Amino acid sequence: MSIAQPAAALSGWPARTAAVRLLPAAIAVIGVPFAAFTSLVLYHFYVRGSFVLDAGLQAFLLSHGGLRLPYPAALGGGLYWRSHVAPIFALLSLLRRALPVSDVQFFAGFIGLAHALPAIAAFWALRAAGARGAVATAAAALIAIAFAFNGLALAIVRYPHFEMLIVGSVICFMIALAQRRVALAAVFCALALATREDAGFHLFALLFLLIAVNRWYGVAWRDQRAELCFAAIGFAYSLAVVAAQMAWAAGPSALAQIYTGEAPFATLTAARIATRLIGCLVFRAYLVLPAVVAAIWAVRARNPYLLIGYAAFVPWGALQIIAHSDIAGTLSGYYAYPFMIASFWPLVAVIYRGGAAASRALATMAGFTAMIAASFVGIGHQYNPGRLALPSAFLSPPSLARQAGTDRAVALLARSRPALGRLVVDTSVVALAPDDFSRGETVTGAGAAPPDTVVYMSQGYEAKTLRQIAHADGISRRYRVPGTGIRIATDRPLGPSVPLASLLVVAGSGGD
Repeated sequence: MSIAQPAAALSGWPARTAAVRLLPAAIAVIGVPFAAFTSLVLYHFYVRGSFVLDAGLQAFLLSHGGLRLPYPAALGGGLYWRSHVAPIFALLSLLRRALPVSDVQFFAGFIGLAHALPAIAAFWALRAAGARGAVATAAAALIAIAFAFNGLALAIVRYPHFEMLIVGSVICFMIALAQRRVALAAVFCALALATREDAGFHLFALLFLLIAVNRWYGVAWRDQRAELCFAAIGFAYSLAVVAAQMAWAAGPSALAQIYTGEAPFATLTAARIATRLIGCLVFRAYLVLPAVVAAIWAVRARNPYLLIGYAAFVPWGALQIIAHSDIAGTLSGYYAYPFMIASFWPLVAVIYRGGAAASRALATMAGFTAMIAASFVGIGHQYNPGRLALPSAFLSPPSLARQAGTDRAVALLARSRPALGRLVVDTSVVALAPDDFSRGETVTGAGAAPPDTVVYMSQGYEAKTLRQIAHADGISRRYRVPGTGIRIATDRPLGPSVPLASLLVVAGSGGD
């Protein structure tokens, strides 16, 4: 062996050492949010009790959507694309069929990955901004994980929704574009556009302002060809899809249901707008304060690029404030999701303006950490229809036995329907298998006639209502499925011929 051979081997040692040091940080950045958010969604379905709209619907579409994206039987049929065009559901349903998991488990993993993507993007961006070395890498990993759990992310997961994939894909797209990795940027752009029909408008808003500020600083048009191309693609795609959706869809669109109302903006008043604006300042501090920190950071750094993200989504915020729906109008649940992109944007701005520099990395991490810290103010006022207690819900995954037992019980319940008479089922049970029950068997669609059998989760969304119905109608036979939250009250004898009977034991005098 020549002298040159060991020298060449030693020259690669620093790179291998850096890779080994990076691996644990990368695993933590991906694994911690993925495990926590997956666990929370499983807890939401199998312990606390979820709801058909929208978590149960999304779990169904991810597994059974196909190209047509039909609504499940519990929601009365029809096609989902009337509300949203989401090719990602059709693509992922192909993957779901190849995996040995339940619909809910697949959905939980999807949400876990969607919430992990922002952490991956933050770690990537901080490294690109100059966070190198063992200490800086560990700090970047911790900051990235904290970003995945910021106040807005917590607000979104209390009402789990697939739009979080837009957040992760858009911010990954922007980092790749800032680094001029155009092919990778195209992949994330396609992922964002496939998630929902309006994602292209969000891309366009960001890129339009970025292009404008670049021109202000003298960046030539030819040096922004990639930005111009992606902006045009995003805008053209979303405009074409929304136009086609409105032209071909029968019945009211999501735009009418959520934003304009049947009589466009008939309920909109100046007082209502003022109330919502004040409410955002008081009860949505986790949205407002990070923007304030970003503004202070921009002034101190004399870097207007830092504010492009928030400026780009001013139109989106205005649309929510005038929305017909109070949930959208108060920026509750997932409706504020674009502002998570805005709160990430300063990292993109640092890459665009300066590239990697160790001296800049410390200031970047400090500013971004301050924004994350500000996002935790006011989280006690968040919309919480699932009554999820955080952080304990992240740490309370149901056992695999409970998940399997619950799924088996729901499947046998669906097979037992003919023997149960007039059946009414809690939406938390229906959410587990929304195509196995008719609309007339749900609480909202059952009508006024007294039921023969009611089924609910012990902590379910409508459990209290169904207990009261059973008590008022004198339904005396009470059962439970051991190891699960499923409870049944019926006036019918459940003999051995009823498929569900083999799982039931008599409940206590309290009926729970």
